[in-house]
Formats: sequence, C-alpha cells, structure tokens
Amino acid sequence: MKTQEKLELLRKAMKKESVDAYIVYHSDPHISEYLPDHWKAREWLSGFTGSAGTLAVTQEHAALWTDSRYFIQAEQQLKGSGIELCKMGLPETPDIPSWLAINLNRQGLVATNGKVVSVSSAKQLKKALLNYGFDVSFKYDLISDIWEDRPKMPKQKAYMHSLEYAGISIQEKLGSIRKQLLASDATAYLMCALDEVCWTFNIRGTDIEYNPVVISYGYVDQDKAYLFIDSDKIDDNLSDLFRNEEVEVKGYKKLEKFLSKLGKNTVLLFDPSKTNLAVKKSISSKVKTIEQTGVVSIIKARKKPIEIEGIRKAMTQDGVALVKFFKWLYDNVGKIEITELDIAQKLRDFRGESEYFVGESFDTIAGFKDHGAIVHYSATEETSYSIKPDGFLLIDSGGQYLNGTTDITRTVHLGEPTEQEKVDYTLILKGMIQLSKAKFPASTRGSQLDTLARMALWSKGLNYGHGTGHGVGYFLNVHEGPQQIRPENHLPIEVGMVMSDEPGIYRAGQYGIRIENLIVCQEDETNDYGRFLSFSTLTLCPIDTKAINKDILLDEEKSWLNNYHKQVYEQLSPYLDKEHKEWLKEATKDI
Repeated sequence: MKTQEKLELLRKAMKKESVDAYIVYHSDPHISEYLPDHWKAREWLSGFTGSAGTLAVTQEHAALWTDSRYFIQAEQQLKGSGIELCKMGLPETPDIPSWLAINLNRQGLVATNGKVVSVSSAKQLKKALLNYGFDVSFKYDLISDIWEDRPKMPKQKAYMHSLEYAGISIQEKLGSIRKQLLASDATAYLMCALDEVCWTFNIRGTDIEYNPVVISYGYVDQDKAYLFIDSDKIDDNLSDLFRNEEVEVKGYKKLEKFLSKLGKNTVLLFDPSKTNLAVKKSISSKVKTIEQTGVVSIIKARKKPIEIEGIRKAMTQDGVALVKFFKWLYDNVGKIEITELDIAQKLRDFRGESEYFVGESFDTIAGFKDHGAIVHYSATEETSYSIKPDGFLLIDSGGQYLNGTTDITRTVHLGEPTEQEKVDYTLILKGMIQLSKAKFPASTRGSQLDTLARMALWSKGLNYGHGTGHGVGYFLNVHEGPQQIRPENHLPIEVGMVMSDEPGIYRAGQYGIRIENLIVCQEDETNDYGRFLSFSTLTLCPIDTKAINKDILLDEEKSWLNNYHKQVYEQLSPYLDKEHKEWLKEATKDI
C-alpha cells in the first residue's frame, strides 16, 4: 500500500471520529528511541524510517518534522508522498501547533494516542494548542484499525545479565534507588523506560533490535520491588532469581490497575519525559506525585568502577575486531568488489569472533563519498555504493558485549586527499582531541564542553547540526541520558559518565567526516581553586592519519594523538597475530 493510500485510510478514520488533525509520534508506551516493529506507526504511515520524527495529518495536508541528522534521508523517503518536510531547528520552520494554526480552522479538534506520548510532551502540546484555540484529545488510537498487517508485540524470552558481567546485584541497585527516594522525599518510584527496568533487575532481551531490552515496567518502594512483564518471557532461572532477590513479578498489562489502587500515603516519583500520559492518568488520585528526571537514569549514568572495568574489556574486544576489519579493508579495496553493505557484514563477522559479543548496538553507517554526508545513512541493496580506492569512507558502528556497549566512528581516506579534505579532516580531529583532553571544574555542563569540539570549525565558519556527545549504556542502549554534550543540554557532567565525543562536518553531495571515541569522566585534582574533572578515552582503534594537515595541528594535539596511538598499540597488540600486529604498528606510528 502506498503512502497516499495509508493517509487516505487515516483521514477516513479521522472524519468518522470528527478529528480535524491527528499527530503520529515515533514512540511506544515506554517513550523509547528505538521501537519494536509493532509501534513503528509513523514509519508505516509515512515511509520515513529515521529514529526521530513526528507526523501531523489534516484532511488536506500532511507534514513531518525531523532534525538535521535526517534532512537528506527524509527528503528522499518523503518524495512523492504528499508529506511536507519540516526541518527542525531552522528559523523559518514552524512547530506543529503553528503549522496546524496555518492549515486548520482554529476551532478544530487535534488528537493523538496518549499511550505513546510522554507526560511532559503532552503538557507542552496541549498548552500550545489551547493557545491557538484548538480542542485537544489524547484518547484516540486511529492507527490500530487501519494497520491490517501490523506486527505482533515481541514475545521473546528475557534472560539474566549475570552478576559476573553486571557487577552489581539487584539488591544493591534497589538499595541505591531507595536511598535516592529518601533524598527526594518520595516513598516509591515508577520506572517506564526500558533501560531503567533492565538495569535495575539485571535482565536483558531481544524485544528491540540493537537494544538488549525487555518490554516491561518497574515499581520500587521502601519495602517491595515489582516487575511488570509478560509471564511468557520469564523462565525458571529468572523466576528463581527474582524470588531470591525479593522481586515480585506481575503481568505487563496489570500496571495501570496496580497504580490505580495505590494508597494515600504513597508519594510516587516518576520521570515525565519517560512516562506515557495514559499511565500517568491511571495513578490513584489519592497519591501525591513528584515529577523529575528518572532516579535510575541518574544512578546508572554514573558508572561504577566495576562497570567501567567491564567497558574497557569490551573496548579491547571491539578494538581487536576493528584492527582485523581495517587491515582487511586496506588489503582488498580496489582488488575485490566491496560495497557499503559488505562493510557492515564484515564488521559483524569480526566482532562475532569475540565470545562476549551479543550483537550490534545500532545499524552500521558505512557512507562512501557523498553518502557520508547523510548523517544517519543506512545502505540498502538499491543505494549501496561500491568502495573504490579514492575518497572518504565514513564508518560508524558499534557492538553489544556482555560487558559493555561500544560506539565508534572512523573516517578514512582511500585515495589522495585534496587540500580542502585535509583541512576539513584536521579541523574535526582537532575538535575531537580538544574535548578528549579537557580539564574542567566540577559542575561544568555538557553545553559548555560542547564548544570545545566546535571551536576549530567555528573559526572557519563551519559547524554541524547534531550534538557532540550522547550517554552510552552498560550493555544497554547506545543512546542514554540524561547527560549529553550538546548546546541545549545544561546538566553537569559527573564522574563515571560515559559519553561519545564525535564532532563532524558534512558537505552535501561530496563527503562526510566524523571521528568518534567514547570517553568517561574521571576525577582529576582538587586544589585551592576547587575540584577538577577530566576525561579518559575508552575506545581503542587507530585514527587515520593520511588526511591530516600537520601544519594545522598544535603540538599538544600531535602529542595527544601520538600518546593515544601508543596506548592503542600497547592494549591491542597482545591479542593479535604477527601480521595484524605489524599492521597496527604502522597504523599507530607517530606523526
């Protein structure tokens, strides 16, 4: 069925319910970034496959909002669909309420499905729409009746993330949550985000591609802990684990009834950005609620030393796989047929040699030449380029290991770089290094650190539209918060937080360049001027030096790169045979 036909079905459903505009979010009841196929309503309806975007539909018009990572992709996928692309972040782009005010009678009804809208988003949307004179309803699910071949909810078994790898027991984690509840004057915590639930109860699963999570909810008070999950997902081993850890298991669909029966002495804390509106409305009116950033998100963002130790081991495994991959690439490019899809498969194969490897942490981005300028490019059989020994190749990939999650980008030049390519590449390298070597006072915010990665580009009138760094989970989601390094994130960066460091530049129709390492915040020194923090680099993989303009690099930046390469060689060479060790020695020599 074509996009126009699907939109027509939706419009008929809207007309039947007297709905003048319907908003379709890329979301699920857990407000996840990556979704089970069952909840990919916006993707099914619009044809746009990006992980961020919202669709608004009236009887006469339709528009989709997405951010700069997906501008090029969205233009391609929406072509001929009748859906207007609204590029978020540009001054001329109206937001959804403004667009509806332009395209609708302001007395109309705007509706959406409250089961997939967060409490905070619903509050903002309602306020904006009421200001324009619209009626607003969050009670309409108009997709289920028109999506005939909708995928079923995932039914795969959950499995234990054993203490050998998790490092911290369920009881220890529950203790940390309860301690934080006391500090927040709350008696109970509701967790709806899947990564929070899985971290707390030391479980993992395969319900969402690339994210080892299980569809579930959690509830913790000072006396008990509850896991709401489909009983079919729990085997005997997990049942025994939960019994021993004093965790009570209830059916996934029983959460709302449970919340409706909470007593008047309950002070319930929940994250309004991760809790859907329908769940919030089910909470008993007797209960006092506190809305703030998720307790578990804050706790698990500050990785414990045992978790960081696990991540470093995962990075070694990942680094070995990457050395084997890049040697294979350089040995074979121009000699055999290699496509962007082949690159993704080869990376999977080499990572799969590790006994701790579980799967990829996201869909590999392998963009040759102008495909590298599409920030979240994903090759298909129709679009996949053949790799030739000329031009930039951008590879952004990652792995899920039992002891950590990895995410790395390397851009390599397979021919002779031009002067512009060298300048661009070196500016990105400078930005990545400046953030890596930063030393800063405690309480410094992600928005302040973001400038370090951009300064070299800004000096040349250049910039990039995405954030510089995102939080990374511990054998969990590759994108986790609340910490980020980006202009609009004002949370302080704290010890134990693991983040990416990935500045980039994208010249449409030419090439893209991004260099990414994962870094962890650590104590540096305390003196008369206060407490200072710094970063330690976790990722272990050579950085291509062919496209570097050495005249642009500062001596301190050259020193950082040489020291980093020395560390890469020392850490990885013990796990390599003679041939790969020699290749790595050459790839990590001083510049």
